Amino acid sequence: MSESAGLRARKKERTRDAIGARAHRLAQTCQGVRTPALLEAARPVPLTRREREIAVLAARGLTNQQIADRLIVSVRTVEGHLYRIGNKLGITNRRELATLLLDS
Repeated sequence: MSESAGLRARKKERTRDAIGARAHRLAQTCQGVRTPALLEAARPVPLTRREREIAVLAARGLTNQQIADRLIVSVRTVEGHLYRIGNKLGITNRRELATLLLDS
C-alpha cells in the first residue's frame, strides 16, 4: 500500500525542520558566519506552547513521569510530545535538547 500524499508531506516537513535545526546548530559554532542558506535555516522551529513547556522541563532533567505529574497529563502524552520535539529539532536525546534550549 502506498503512502498518502498527506503522510508524505508531513514526512517531508519533519525532514526539512530537522535539517534546518541542524544547520542552525552548526552555524552557531562558526562565529558570525552569515549566508542566505544559513539565514533561511535560522528561522525558529515552530514548537507549540505545550511542546516548549515539556522540552524545557526535560532539558532541566525531569523524568517523563515527573513532567506528567507536574502537568497533569499521562506519561504517554509526554512521550508523544518529546517524540515530536525531537523530530522538529532534529535531536535524538535529552542532552542535545538541553544544549539547544539551555545553552542558547
